Amino acid sequence: MALIECYECKRSISSEAKACIHCGAPMAQQHEHTPAQAAATISFGSLPRNKSVPEAFIPPAAPEPAPRVSPAAVGRRRRQPEPAPQPQANADGSRPVEGWLKIMVFLLPMVFVWFLLRNGHSMKQRFFGFGWLALLILASSLSPK
Repeated sequence: MALIECYECKRSISSEAKACIHCGAPMAQQHEHTPAQAAATISFGSLPRNKSVPEAFIPPAAPEPAPRVSPAAVGRRRRQPEPAPQPQANADGSRPVEGWLKIMVFLLPMVFVWFLLRNGHSMKQRFFGFGWLALLILASSLSPK
């Protein structure tokens, strides 16, 4: 395997390649072996390269420089962000019912009792919430019209 020059783009390619990897032009050896295929191939050529004009070069991105530290802050450490407070678990390991949820379950149980179905609430908490909802439904159905 040797490197040869493509007849269209003038770049180096392998002698075993069936087409140029840069411009896609078929190799001249294929033209000799299959003239019918060569007649079907249309080539629009390429623009001549001007060797006096260098090709575009994009340098790799430089790593971000370290932040500058003022002389007064050399020995100090940055404050780390405080982690979000985790809710304290009840004695049985269930999550506590927040104050806003207690109030809203009492006032509008039809809507807010469903929040007790979230992960972590105990069966006792769910029983009280849905019991209150059932009591209100029962009371509204028994009331005189």
